[in-house]
Amino acid sequence: MYESQIEQNPPESQNKSQLSQDVPGKEEVCTSSPVNSLHPPTKAAGRLEEALAQVRATSPPVTFTLHFEPFQLFPDFPDTADKQEWYLHEKHFDNEAAQQAYQSHMTSLLEPHGVKLNFAGKMGNTLHAHRVIQQIQRERGADAASRLVEGLYRRYFEQAKHPSGDETLVEACVEAGVGEDEARKLVGDKEMGLREVRARLREVTMDADAVPVVSVEGKRRDITLTGAKEVKDYIKALETVVKESG
Repeated sequence: MYESQIEQNPPESQNKSQLSQDVPGKEEVCTSSPVNSLHPPTKAAGRLEEALAQVRATSPPVTFTLHFEPFQLFPDFPDTADKQEWYLHEKHFDNEAAQQAYQSHMTSLLEPHGVKLNFAGKMGNTLHAHRVIQQIQRERGADAASRLVEGLYRRYFEQAKHPSGDETLVEACVEAGVGEDEARKLVGDKEMGLREVRARLREVTMDADAVPVVSVEGKRRDITLTGAKEVKDYIKALETVVKESG
């Protein structure tokens, strides 16, 4: 799961979300989403992105920056498992009809949003995906991290690639603008940033046990939205933060 955080700054020139205000006039929004679950984060993430786009289009007196925090629903998940077999046994109790019905339902929900789910392929522990995301975010900023997460979602949910496989991560990094040599070095060095991401995972896990959660921290108060919400709900939260930032 990836947890994303949107930071809102006064203009000088987005399966838990949280707002923090470390700098005067700074608000943040976070959203977390699982990548080792077929409760697709792409739907909630898409709604949040749409809400951000609509609010940004009004030229508010603040700007929003998406920031990701790590979160895992299944921290003890094995490195690799067959996606179809795991869901059939663990989620649908070996009932193939139930699994087919679920897949049809999820497909019908996501297709209108341009997401073509692929239920084949491998799944596995996402720790190193989080490690890479955090490193890219620290070194290259919010835009690169957003492109990376988008690429990872697409590769896992639509292209049936392992969510934290080396080639998956390298491809997504390169697509996000990282040089291939740099990407391979980052992905290949499993210790780079590992201690930091594990520490942050422990911190985030203490505050979140379900996804998605979006938390907005404003000057006056924090706004937290738990569970899948509609675009209008995210817009309301963002507009409230804008209003209270004045």
